[in-house]
Amino acid sequence: MSDVITAEGTSLVDLLDRVVSTGAVVSGDILISLAGVDLIRLDLRLLLVAVGSVEKEPR
Repeated sequence: MSDVITAEGTSLVDLLDRVVSTGAVVSGDILISLAGVDLIRLDLRLLLVAVGSVEKEPR
């Protein structure tokens, strides 16, 4: 079975379905500063996975 996704015949729904079924982690940092003074720093982490995929894993 090939895990390669081609551009032909692939829709956004298919891509999102694949990401949700296998899982994805997105992380990022946001820094808001004013006049060289750091005011707000956000460390963001997002786990995107289907509940059914998590339940399949043995504990």
